[in-house]
Amino acid sequence: MKKDEFQIEDLISVLSECGLTEISYEENENLKIKIKKSPQRKVVVPKEVVQPVKEISKKEDNVKNILSTGIGKYFYENSVKVGDKIKVGQDLGYIHVMGLKTPLKATVAGEVLEITVKDGGVVDYGKVLLKVKATAR
Repeated sequence: MKKDEFQIEDLISVLSECGLTEISYEENENLKIKIKKSPQRKVVVPKEVVQPVKEISKKEDNVKNILSTGIGKYFYENSVKVGDKIKVGQDLGYIHVMGLKTPLKATVAGEVLEITVKDGGVVDYGKVLLKVKATAR
């Protein structure tokens, strides 16, 4: 029995050293050994990417985001466009979900710099919908 254990250990070491996943050994009809090793999974650890710190200019300091107040589709075609001057409380379109239209109101006064969603685009709660260059009230 000691000889068989030694042979099994030899088979396991050959399996590991040669990078095999399966090995078979037969001595006679009564002794057949088959060893399978599951392939090792490689764990990929992403390298830490250091992003350069972007200097914030004075122009970007007063850019404010208007966020979605719910989920659904955001419609604004006749309400607002890039370049429009808006006031706090002004209607900026609506979010439509399951037959219910929830108006989107401006939370900041200023000029619309960008509309980040196409008209009728799907939005989630908290998604940036408009970027506004804020002005004094």
